[in-house]
Amino acid sequence: MYVFSGRNTEPPDALFLERLDAFMVKCLADIKAFADREYRPFEETRQYVAEWHSRYLFQPPPPVGDSTVHLAAKVRSLLCDTSRILESLYETAGIQSFVLAVDLNNPDDKGFLGGSVMGREFWRGLRNGGESGAKTFREYCLREQDTTRMASAPHDDSSSSRSSSVPTRHPPAKSLKNELYENVRKALRLVSGIRNAEMKWTSPDKLNVYGVRLVGWPSTIPAQNPSTLRASQNQLLLDSLERGIMRFEKILVSSSSTEPTDRPGAAVEGLFDGQGGAEDVDFSWAYDADGGSSSVCSRLTMMLHILGSLSCLDYIATICARSSMEQRDKHV
Repeated sequence: MYVFSGRNTEPPDALFLERLDAFMVKCLADIKAFADREYRPFEETRQYVAEWHSRYLFQPPPPVGDSTVHLAAKVRSLLCDTSRILESLYETAGIQSFVLAVDLNNPDDKGFLGGSVMGREFWRGLRNGGESGAKTFREYCLREQDTTRMASAPHDDSSSSRSSSVPTRHPPAKSLKNELYENVRKALRLVSGIRNAEMKWTSPDKLNVYGVRLVGWPSTIPAQNPSTLRASQNQLLLDSLERGIMRFEKILVSSSSTEPTDRPGAAVEGLFDGQGGAEDVDFSWAYDADGGSSSVCSRLTMMLHILGSLSCLDYIATICARSSMEQRDKHV
């Protein structure tokens, strides 16, 4: 790999720098004399001189020809000028950089490396960098170039007419299966409200554990895992889910159905189903005339424990009032 170094890395000797300073002072004196002869301000003339010199640093040289013989020389000259610009950028602004270039048309090209000294050393010392990195970069560019050329190549009318009759190609079977898994899982968890709910593919009737049921499963597709189904079947399931044909629904308990009485508050809710109030309910089982008030309290405690709901407080107050009246009548 060709490494451009536009400046000697060894520091110049002090005598050279001293002679260079003397030469530049003489140049400034000549510029001042020229400005006086032209009746122009010295700083303005000095700025023009700096711009003229920048053309050498920041602009490529004029083309020498368009022949193939000079093409490689032109490219190399342009890259060298670019490297000089990056070196000057470090000297003036302290910015480190490097440039890597490869010729895709030359199979023997080993690349061009330029830039600041530290930037070049970084690339050469980088793992998988250096000349092997330039080779890897060239191979990558060739692959991308071929892909871009194939994508942008024009098609003839016959091929376009044949392609128009071909149906739209579906995504690969693996991505289709993963999309079906993900969409069904999201729909199930959204309807059930359970974050870790999982689809029962082989036994969807067991989804009642999540309080939901599956409706709209295509009758032509068996209840199996998508991994065992064909791609066309998975596509049909996915389309049915997206169109709302196949969906999850909440299981609603009918009001006429018999509910278990061991559920907290179930017995109390049943007391409110009729039109009557607390006086229409028989609480004789909770009162024992021979047992006294302690027996009544124990039975009320048992009832409260069974019902497990604060809604029965009104009925407890009714029982207590009835018990007090009967105790008073007994003593009288």
